[in-house]
Amino acid sequence: MPTFEDYYRDLLVWEGEAPQRLMDQWPLGLRSAIEEDFVLSAAQSGICGAFCPIRAGSTNQSVGNQVEEYVVGALEPHLTGFRLRRCPGSGYPDKMLVHISNGLKIPLEMKATGDWNPSDSNRRVLTSSSTKLRSVFVSPVYHLMATAIYAVVGSSVRIDRIRLDFLEPSTRVNVRLEASVSHRLLNIADHHSRSL
Repeated sequence: MPTFEDYYRDLLVWEGEAPQRLMDQWPLGLRSAIEEDFVLSAAQSGICGAFCPIRAGSTNQSVGNQVEEYVVGALEPHLTGFRLRRCPGSGYPDKMLVHISNGLKIPLEMKATGDWNPSDSNRRVLTSSSTKLRSVFVSPVYHLMATAIYAVVGSSVRIDRIRLDFLEPSTRVNVRLEASVSHRLLNIADHHSRSL
């Protein structure tokens, strides 16, 4: 099974980009500082056990997005050593954690799930293209994933806990090569098409 580091190395080749380091091993001190800041922020915000209102008729994906934004909004004001910011542009990562003292930008991917089952093998997509990562972050690059675990209670959800995963170059990942098209590509393609 490939590692996260294998994925980025192969991805750069696939994209025709020069080799570069897109992932580094977490220093223990930085990891500890983030954990400590998040633990204090969660306690001060009361996020664990809080209820997040959900818009009526929301899809599962929409519920996840609403939970993610709610959690970020609750945690951010209470962080003291870091700032949670939106990462500009589309694709991975959706957020970044910025170290206040030195400006280090850390890719942060927010996820939300109604059930954390350690034996669940359903995919949680992290990244596809390296473009955004290469344009926003400079080495060293540490990757963080935060998952809000919630329970549905009536028309809202209760945030039960937040899991932080400090992804390492050696973190095992599933890689799936995919091809996609767009209306634009289909429109300019040299294949036959017909509208009925």
